[in-house]
Amino acid sequence: MCIRDRSKQCAEELLVYLDAAASNDWDKATISRQNIIQLEKDADELKAETRDLLPKGLFLFVPRGDLLDLIGLADEIPNTIKDVSGLMYGRKMIIPSQISASFKEFSTEAVSAVTTASAAIDQLTEVSRLAFGSKASTELDKIISSLDSQEREIDQLEVVVRQQLFDIEKDLPPVDVMFLYDVINKIGELADRAEQLGHRLTLIAVR
Repeated sequence: MCIRDRSKQCAEELLVYLDAAASNDWDKATISRQNIIQLEKDADELKAETRDLLPKGLFLFVPRGDLLDLIGLADEIPNTIKDVSGLMYGRKMIIPSQISASFKEFSTEAVSAVTTASAAIDQLTEVSRLAFGSKASTELDKIISSLDSQEREIDQLEVVVRQQLFDIEKDLPPVDVMFLYDVINKIGELADRAEQLGHRLTLIAVR
């Protein structure tokens, strides 16, 4: 099990958590939150172990510095998810019904971007195995292009969620509004992390 897998699992667990919170099922949300915390902890441990297995001077198909950057970016995904679940859990936050549909779509797409980034990392391994052959490289390009398209879609979805929240914020407690915007920001950051992974993979693949 690698840090990439933990990041993907953690992103998928976020959807479980959000569904539980939307249903006001805080027993289920508590279990999901604990799973997220454990996955984030596992990712931190895997990051440390992986770095220890990359001694300086070791010949790698990808430069050590690039691998460390990928590891760091992948590790930020569970950290961000832990932050999202923590913000909501501490206040037993429920997403207002007026924005729940668009918020769910926004969150689902952000998690999908993480899955796409994971596929891109898998494909980079395949590219290296085939000595950066054209077929494998083309497939990597397709995945990264898909990730870019997802990021644009997620940006648009975030605008919609923000606008819907703006339209109703006068009817909500100000502190709740502040935390809701923070949660939206964090989920947007989750998608940004996935996009950053894609950009890093692109730089590696063209070298």
